[in-house]
Amino acid sequence: MDQPDGLTTHDVRISALRTSAEICSICSIILQAIQRCGNNNKENVIIDRTRGSLCMSSGGPRLVRFGHDPERSIRSGSSVPIGLPILPERSNDSQFALLRAWLLECDESHLDCRMPQDKSKNVFPTRVLDVSDAKGPNRVRLVGASEILEQRYVALSHCWGTLSEKEKKAYCTTALNIYPRSKVGGISIFELPKTFQDAVEVTRGLGIRYLWIDSLCIIQDGDNGKDWRSESCQMEDVFSHAYCIIAATAAKDSNAGFLKRHARSDFAFVQNASGQEFYISADVDDFDQDVGKAQINTRAWVMQEEVLARRTIHFSANQTYWECGKGVHCENLIRLISPRRDKYFTLDPNFPSRLIQSGKRRTLNCISFLFQEFSKRSLTVRTDRCIALSGLEARISEALNCRRRYGILEKYLHRNLLWLASDGDLTEITYDHHVPSWSWMAYIGGIQFMGVPLGGVEWYDYLRFDKRCECEHAKVTNLWTVCERKHAIVTNLWTVLNLPKVFCRAQHALLNSDGAKEGWINYDLEGGEDSCEKQCIVVGRLRESGVDKYYVLVVRSTSVNGEYRRIGLGLIQSNYVERQAINVRIV
Repeated sequence: MDQPDGLTTHDVRISALRTSAEICSICSIILQAIQRCGNNNKENVIIDRTRGSLCMSSGGPRLVRFGHDPERSIRSGSSVPIGLPILPERSNDSQFALLRAWLLECDESHLDCRMPQDKSKNVFPTRVLDVSDAKGPNRVRLVGASEILEQRYVALSHCWGTLSEKEKKAYCTTALNIYPRSKVGGISIFELPKTFQDAVEVTRGLGIRYLWIDSLCIIQDGDNGKDWRSESCQMEDVFSHAYCIIAATAAKDSNAGFLKRHARSDFAFVQNASGQEFYISADVDDFDQDVGKAQINTRAWVMQEEVLARRTIHFSANQTYWECGKGVHCENLIRLISPRRDKYFTLDPNFPSRLIQSGKRRTLNCISFLFQEFSKRSLTVRTDRCIALSGLEARISEALNCRRRYGILEKYLHRNLLWLASDGDLTEITYDHHVPSWSWMAYIGGIQFMGVPLGGVEWYDYLRFDKRCECEHAKVTNLWTVCERKHAIVTNLWTVLNLPKVFCRAQHALLNSDGAKEGWINYDLEGGEDSCEKQCIVVGRLRESGVDKYYVLVVRSTSVNGEYRRIGLGLIQSNYVERQAINVRIV
């Protein structure tokens, strides 16, 4: 992210800068910033000067920034933005005052970010923590929705980490401890891990009474996990209806905490020719690095939390960021904008309203980005892959007014089926229910969608969801209801004519008798190339430079007559694929 402004460019000699750095604190700060970027072996570097910073050229990382203290005098209309060189302790009154000010401004000025005024549309979690000091300042209590005295609550987004059995018993609500935690004395603050303690402190500092933490507000055992299955599928509502999200971005696990941060003091005050003071400091406003690349954002569950949240306070290792529908603010009073197009949609407090209003191309690109990004993220329990995105998927399918099946949207059925592994091999997940082979949710591993042009493709409309298996998500659990038939797509079967396959990197090239390439096949799993099957289904036809090519899914028959499984996909010239007079189900 960068501050918006114009640009000037400077060619800097490193040897001269190194000499100057011995006597000049400003040059020293700039030199250290260049060295942190890995430019130690270059004699000359190109630096761009914007209104608020110095950056490496051509969109490179920001090196240092300029700012002026709002309490120090500087002329009106200055090109130097407001900003603070030193950040206060996170748990002091000034920090909480800033957080409350952000919330108040958003409440009063950002219509889209506000909670619905109609209370009937508000959704409250089944349980929350009451962090008021009714039981004393060192205790909190688990309360049910029927006991709440106000509608506002905040939710914690965090990394669990690896917990010992002893820690699980203390940090999680179970069938055995829910009664004393909710009906007797509540929970001692000192029994909670540091990340939870910090979340309680922030919630109190914001002036909010209720806090939702997944491990404490969902019963983690008992009755074959019934409460967890039900509550985990309500994540969409929990995070989209929270007054605010507290993101423990700096915490690698439940015990780490997030209110302590690295000390940063690399700055210097300077005066210009007019006697006006401002400062130059090492860059601490790197939202993409501090938040986007933080460990918490490698978790699959967190993606849904961040996209559906109306507003989030990110406590990163370096500084605190406020994120809402109007953008990102730093606690040093700098405002950031993002060059990433997808950020406009993920900031949407009423996701996916912006997405649906932005045209087909941007809608497709954003959906592809979200699904691809989710597929690369980690899960402690692999079978959560279908559940962890269900709320986000439901929002999108509802806005598009179409059905959905395991990460495949009916409106874009053909395009959504054209996925392949993006990096490394896929691994099949063993579920306790059927997940169709044509869904990327059947596998662990990153995927990407084929780069199909927006025009020039004829999609075959005989390929469709099997209407004999009309199992929508159950309203209560948001899980697929049990049905006798497997979720399938119905289509025609085709045969790939006899073309030899030649392995070429991750793909298998299909060559004709003259050795010319007529297409390629990419197998979903290692070993798929050993198949002697020649069957495929055609998804669409690409007309390009007078040659027709078919987008195909390579399939293999199962033990059930007329039933096939996907084993790969490819792009093959049309004269090497022959249609059979048979309808089949791909499961």
